[in-house]
Amino acid sequence: MNANLQKSHLIYTEQIQSQSNKVQFFLALYLVFLLLLTLYQDFPLVNQIGEIGRSPIITLFPLFIFCEIALLSKYKQVMYVSKIQKYLFTLILYLSFISMVYILVQFMQGSYSFGTENLLGKAIKVLIYFVTILLYVRHMQLVFSKIQSVRLLYSSFFVVVTFLLGIMIVELVSMPNALTFLHSKDTPYWRVRLLTSESSTTGSIIVVYSAILIYLSRHLNRFARTLSHLYVAGFFLFYLFVTGSKGFLIVSLLTLIVTMIKFLDFRKKRNFILLFMVITAMYLFIAYFSAGLIGSFSNDIENYTSSYTRMGTIIIAIATVFHHPFGVGTGAYLMYFDHYLNDAINLMSRLYYSLFSVSQINAGELLQYTGSDKNLGVKSGFFQWVMFGGIFAFVFFYLLAKNLIIKVKSSLILFVALIFNLFSLLFVALEIKYEIWLLFAFISLFLGNKEFNHTYTGGLQDENTSSMQ
Repeated sequence: MNANLQKSHLIYTEQIQSQSNKVQFFLALYLVFLLLLTLYQDFPLVNQIGEIGRSPIITLFPLFIFCEIALLSKYKQVMYVSKIQKYLFTLILYLSFISMVYILVQFMQGSYSFGTENLLGKAIKVLIYFVTILLYVRHMQLVFSKIQSVRLLYSSFFVVVTFLLGIMIVELVSMPNALTFLHSKDTPYWRVRLLTSESSTTGSIIVVYSAILIYLSRHLNRFARTLSHLYVAGFFLFYLFVTGSKGFLIVSLLTLIVTMIKFLDFRKKRNFILLFMVITAMYLFIAYFSAGLIGSFSNDIENYTSSYTRMGTIIIAIATVFHHPFGVGTGAYLMYFDHYLNDAINLMSRLYYSLFSVSQINAGELLQYTGSDKNLGVKSGFFQWVMFGGIFAFVFFYLLAKNLIIKVKSSLILFVALIFNLFSLLFVALEIKYEIWLLFAFISLFLGNKEFNHTYTGGLQDENTSSMQ
């Protein structure tokens, strides 16, 4: 009898274990799916519903809401709340308030729309970006917390990095008509852009996925960890030599300098050797890429392309905040963008003449924004959000950066990735750059689990608690 009971118990235990393994495998597949959607940033849906459809993450909005309702129903309170979520939620509340104030001001002046955009409708559409980001962060942290094996986490990121490598190879051999059916436009493109709209937005994707993969590999055995590091290094160097993004190269150099200052203790003699190696690497970096960077920047000055447009829109944001220090919200910003456009062009003309002796500035690209609501915005995530929220948004970025930097002090690779992405905020729009929020969510969960109101019991902590300190 006892033997039969023991056998039945063993069979039951094996069934439970088998069922658990299937659930974990499904979660890993689902994570791969989420990671692929995260890096896809030129989704053809943009042609039907506008910029918010450039990332397929928006299609998961109903799923995010369903999960939130399910969690609320189960626990009777909001679970998995981190500081980054609190910062985002507070920012959304403030932007909602300041947006309504400035829209009311415009309504009282008789302005209800700009171009084809209704100001109130525009405010709501932009706020949806922020709500989606908050829900995305919460959902990713939920999925991470449910995966009990670090090897499954590692495998998920390894699959996606390999997918990115395959995309790069396909692009190089089929350029300029590489994978056009996956993009919003089928026009030829002569640079590596992965599944984004342009090459300048790819750098953060490469850095985030590579850094997380390296961080997760610390839980593998020594041989597997070494192979993983070599694989990621080859992947990163391959991208470095084929990318045509000058912004990526500039941000990489800035990140290298900050990392050197942060981690080198100059009181120790052996660090002078490391310092010499870093300076040599910087010299080789500059020597190899400087010609291309200077040539590209000179082309911008002569042809007035990306650098001029980005700088002009940043000046518009600064001028707006100077006159409206609390921001102008997510709807009325259209009016103020148009209002300060000519001032920005005049300032840029004087600046380029003083610095580069360029007397004739062709402002055609910037002037296309006059009276138009199409793609109207600052070509910098940081300054766009500061234009929305003024001083409050600036404080948001300060608290966010401070909180994350404190958490990554013990991890060099995540520190490098974090600094790179914080610098990137100056160069790329932030609303659909979900890989940046992926990194923030990862750091917040795995290096800051004590701040949650629900104890994390995932595989990273169980298998190697000391590595999480």
